[in-house]
Amino acid sequence: MRKQDKALKIIWWTYIALLFVFVVVKFKGSFYELTDRISSYSMQGSINYNLIPFRNISTQIKYITQWWALKNLLGNIIPFIPFGFLLPIAYKKFSSAINVFCVGVASILLIELFQFFTKLGSFDVDDIILNMVGIVCGYFMFLLAKFLLKRHR
Repeated sequence: MRKQDKALKIIWWTYIALLFVFVVVKFKGSFYELTDRISSYSMQGSINYNLIPFRNISTQIKYITQWWALKNLLGNIIPFIPFGFLLPIAYKKFSSAINVFCVGVASILLIELFQFFTKLGSFDVDDIILNMVGIVCGYFMFLLAKFLLKRHR
């Protein structure tokens, strides 16, 4: 394996680790807060899922001028842009649109299931949609960069 390939894989897995810690687990710098959140969620027994597409997205778009709505929309899109950009760079065999899409959907489903079962978040079909928008945006950036590099050479 070339040094460049190894470096790209390290960048990819560092990004995945950071995505998991800060977006999936929502770690805020305190292990006490995290363990407290886990234990309080497990005692609540609340329903933590949304299976109706665009239920939350439509509300957030309606209130887009309010910080909470904009934060949720962008917070579900922006962190996944590097996924669509870095995956085909770090792993050439996943450089086709269908491969990036399939790996993206599978990864997001794992994230949503993790959040559902640990109650560190909720299983929300709208999050899946928004996360995939981020991945697709990242993939289009990858295609644009690839095109510009070919054109430059």
